[in-house]
Amino acid sequence: MSSHRASNQSVTCNSRFHNNDRRQLHHNIVTNSSQYVCPACKGRWAENGYSLADICDLKRKLDVYEESPREWKRRKVECNPKLSPEMLSAVWLRCLDTEPKCAFKLLVPDWRICDGENPIHEEAPGLTQVATYMRGSDYLASTFSTTSGHDRSDHIFLPFKSLDDRLLVANMWSHNETLRLFFQEGAQVFQLGENNLPDDVTNESFLRNWRDIFPMRRDHMRSILPFDDEQPEEKRTTPKGRPYFFKLLRHIVVSSPLTLMNVDARSMVGPGTDISEANLEALNKAIDLDRTSHLWISWSKMPMLESVLLDLRIYSHDLNTDRGCISKGELIQRAREMGRWLKLKLLVIAGLQSYCFSTSYKSYTAEQIEQADEVDGEPNWIKIFMQALRPAGKLVLIDRQFDKSSACTVINQGYDVDMDIDD
Repeated sequence: MSSHRASNQSVTCNSRFHNNDRRQLHHNIVTNSSQYVCPACKGRWAENGYSLADICDLKRKLDVYEESPREWKRRKVECNPKLSPEMLSAVWLRCLDTEPKCAFKLLVPDWRICDGENPIHEEAPGLTQVATYMRGSDYLASTFSTTSGHDRSDHIFLPFKSLDDRLLVANMWSHNETLRLFFQEGAQVFQLGENNLPDDVTNESFLRNWRDIFPMRRDHMRSILPFDDEQPEEKRTTPKGRPYFFKLLRHIVVSSPLTLMNVDARSMVGPGTDISEANLEALNKAIDLDRTSHLWISWSKMPMLESVLLDLRIYSHDLNTDRGCISKGELIQRAREMGRWLKLKLLVIAGLQSYCFSTSYKSYTAEQIEQADEVDGEPNWIKIFMQALRPAGKLVLIDRQFDKSSACTVINQGYDVDMDIDD
C-alpha cells in the first residue's frame, strides 16, 4: 500500500500543504472524475476520510483571498487604475449629477408660476405672459411665440450639480476636478439680498464714501462674479490659484426676491439706530443703485457663458418709478454691453414688461419683432437683447401683470384687479 494512504484518524502525507486540520489546507484541489487528488502527495482524499461536502467547502474557502487590513490599505494606495484624466473626469461628472431644475422656478420662485402653482394664475388666466424668440441660423429661420402662463410642456431645464464631500477629500486632483466640474457644468444661482453695512454708516464720513458700498450684493456673489462698477479685487480661485471660478461658469441665475422691494435704509440699519437723515438718504441711494447690480456683471470676463437668467422686475416696478433705480437708457446700454460680449444659447429675463408696463406681442411675427424698435410705445426688448444670442439661441421674456408687491392696478382683458393680493 502506498505510504501516503492513511486511516480516517490521520494523514500520513509528508507535504507541508497536507495536515490533519482541514481548515488549514491551502493547496489546490484537482478534481479527477469522482476522485480528489492532492497535487503535493497525489493521495486520494476520499480514501483519507474527507467527504465530498468537505472538499466543496474547502474549495469555497480557497476562492476567497484573505488579506490583512494593512495589506489592503497598501494595495489601495499604491494601485494605478491606468485611467486617463478624461475618463476619470467623466466618472466624477456623473457622481455630481442631480435633478435639473426649471429656469422659471430658479429665477422667480416667489411668482410660483412653475407647474401652475400660483393661485392668482389659476383665477385670472393671462396674467402671466411668456414671449419666446429663437434666433435664426444658416439652416433655421427665426421663430417667435407667446403663451399665457406656464405648464409642464414648456419647462426650460438647467443642469444642476451637487458637491460630494467624498470626492473633495480624496486627493488634490479630485478636489480640483470636483470644483471645476461643479462650477463649469452646473447652473450657479446667485441672489440679491441685504449685505453687511460699513461701520461708519452713521458717521459723517459715510457721506463721502456711500458710492463705494454695495448693500444688496451678498458676499457669495461678490466673491465669485466680476463687476464693472467695483474696484478690482481678489476673486475665488481653485486651490492651485487658477483659473478664477467666474471664467469657468456656463450657466448663471441672478434673482432678486420681491421682499427686497420693501428694503430701505431704515430697515437695514434698524429702527433704533441713531442716524442722520442725510446718512439715511445716502444709504437709500446706495441701495437703489445696487438693486440692478446684476446688470453690471463684467460680461467680457466670462467667455464660457451659455445660459444667463436675470431678474429685472425692479425696472417695471412702481418702486423704480418713485426712486429712479435704473433708467431706460441705462438698461439699453447694459443690454448692448451683453450683446457685445456674449453669444448665449439661452437668455431668460423676468420683469421687463410687467405691472404697468405690460405689453402684448400677440400680433407680431418673428420678422416683425426683429425689425420693430418699439412695442406699444416701449422699447422692443427682444430686438435689443437678441444681440447677445448665438445662432439658434433662445430669448425668453417672462412677465406678470401684478403681484402682491406692486400697487399698480391693471384694467385689461375684461377684468379689473387690485394688485395687493396675498399668495
